[in-house]
Amino acid sequence: MILIQVLLGILYANILEYSIHRYLFHGLGKSSSSIFAFHLRGHHMVARKNDFYDTRLSRFETLGMLLLVFIHAPVIFLFPAFYYSTAAYAVLFIVIHNVLHRNVNFAHKYFWWHWNHHMGNQNKSWGVVLPITDILTGTLEDRNVKNP
Repeated sequence: MILIQVLLGILYANILEYSIHRYLFHGLGKSSSSIFAFHLRGHHMVARKNDFYDTRLSRFETLGMLLLVFIHAPVIFLFPAFYYSTAAYAVLFIVIHNVLHRNVNFAHKYFWWHWNHHMGNQNKSWGVVLPITDILTGTLEDRNVKNP
């Protein structure tokens, strides 16, 4: 039962990551008046301009992750392993995303889907930590973007 909770927690967190990134950051974030505009107008512009490199830590993403972890806290009483795996995924997102944008060659080699999202087609490959939902929905861009 614990393994099932962990796997479902990872899948759920990946679906959340995909949905927030695609529909909030790239959907609603297209409007300059949107609270989500920081993503395209800040992070994406900096990463494209600097060949993927971006050393800024997004306080909006960090606060958003903390909020999501807090909102999901009641789940701990029914499905603790699900909650802990989802919360761990949120922490991993912040750590991995920031490490990737500071280590360009590592990102290109091992997290190529996120590299492609910034340096190729920004309307595909929405996952950062894992491309699970991109694979399931057919939005994973081919691994064909130029080397750094």
